[in-house]
Amino acid sequence: MEKIRRKIRKLQSRNPIQIGMRTFKTWIATTVTGLVALTPIIGNPFYALMGTVFGMQSTVANSFKLGVGRVIGTAIGAFVGFLFAYFGLTSPPLIAIAIAVVIIITNILNIRHSIMITITLCLLIIFNPDREGGLFNYAFFRTLDTTIGVVIGFVVNRFISPPNHLRFLVNELEALQKIAKNTCTDDSRLPELQREIAKLTVFHSNYQADKKYDKHDVSNESLRKTIEACNDLYFHFKNVKTADPTVATYHTDKISEAFVLLEESVKLLKEVV
Repeated sequence: MEKIRRKIRKLQSRNPIQIGMRTFKTWIATTVTGLVALTPIIGNPFYALMGTVFGMQSTVANSFKLGVGRVIGTAIGAFVGFLFAYFGLTSPPLIAIAIAVVIIITNILNIRHSIMITITLCLLIIFNPDREGGLFNYAFFRTLDTTIGVVIGFVVNRFISPPNHLRFLVNELEALQKIAKNTCTDDSRLPELQREIAKLTVFHSNYQADKKYDKHDVSNESLRKTIEACNDLYFHFKNVKTADPTVATYHTDKISEAFVLLEESVKLLKEVV
């Protein structure tokens, strides 16, 4: 898998179209789902493939969370659509009520990311009540198709080259370290430093989300202090030029302290990853 990673990075350096590992794994997952769809296990490839794509998130934790939300949302849409179609509640005002019910339930369960497919399935069942095999079977098997797709997406994301968030974090810390050094002599780099800190925060958040899947022994407290040191660098760089001499000395000292902490952290983290 590492050879594949290197080839992907090589392609990225030559081509403006970015093909990352997540794109490659999505291809693997959807291919597997497509092959499973050739068997009687999956009735409708559309719902299975949509579930697979939802199972391929930037973190394994999100793959699980959003995938489960997708399954629940599909079940809600299928159930509400089944009830309204079964009882013949298909006039325009009643269909509007069905949509409102779906929206309310998805909001209550905090699965808003699944609201469109939930409404879509609900309406498909309402407007096509004469399904072969019956309404209940149709609603049940569409939920099952989605579940199979989500599981395939999650398994691929979890076990095939899972995201190495700590490596991303270390790389970003190194990039930020270089920019911070340049900022010492060129304060016009401050906006760039701020953008890198924002990216660092995202990488740190992703690492925290997937920490239970990560085998590296890294202290959360140490990482937190490193992130704080980066924020301190930006704060003190921003104020050192506008302060009076005494206060400027304070900011300069704090910048030096933050640099030391950042350098030590990067060195230790590189040994781990």
